[in-house]
Amino acid sequence: MKRLYISTFKNLLIAVILTATLFGAMKVLKVDFVFDKALLLSVLATIFGVCYILTIRNPQNYVGFYFGIISSVCLGVQFAFLGNFDLTFLYFFVFIPFQISAIVSWEKKSVQNTDNEIFTPKFLNLKRRIFFILLFILIIIIDYVFASFYLNLHKNGLFFDNFIIKTIFAIMISSSILANFLMIGKWLETWIYWLIYSVAAIFSAIMLKNNFNLLLFVFFLIINAISFYSWLKIRKRTD
Repeated sequence: MKRLYISTFKNLLIAVILTATLFGAMKVLKVDFVFDKALLLSVLATIFGVCYILTIRNPQNYVGFYFGIISSVCLGVQFAFLGNFDLTFLYFFVFIPFQISAIVSWEKKSVQNTDNEIFTPKFLNLKRRIFFILLFILIIIIDYVFASFYLNLHKNGLFFDNFIIKTIFAIMISSSILANFLMIGKWLETWIYWLIYSVAAIFSAIMLKNNFNLLLFVFFLIINAISFYSWLKIRKRTD
């Protein structure tokens, strides 16, 4: 247990350094941003979020989820300040409960299986994989319909722009929900959905001309790809 905490706080230090480097790069590249409450919460969410991702590269270290919860709280409050209460609801009533469930599941199975052989990262079987792909599409459709009737995402007076933006946002919502859920069972597909989320977020930043988010999500795409590779190596060692 002590080893897990030491590893986690090392990752926290790395996360602080990486986040500082990221913001240093933004300053050098002259990326425009205003330092306010929303940005402060974004910085904290980035630090704790990076620590969370770096820590759960080790699929035995459930301590990382505590930092994931802190990151979700920061993002939930940030979106409340920005008036995006749908995303606030998502973080507090979907993501955080999933992360708490992951802590319980990972800790319980780590204790029950001292060799950790049973609770190793694995891919979904074909039937489950198809189910989650269909669920992914269903959530996209539901979120798109919700955005069409309840949210104002119209851009430049063009339906095509409106359609693309709402679709990208729907992909981000759907992929992040499934990624958080699949993380509970240590399914390798969780990282595939996180990669989809990161790519969709990059496209949204490009379309909305938000250079700050563009660099931020390129950064998270790289971190998620590294974590996916780490889990794949562990999976191959156990085959």
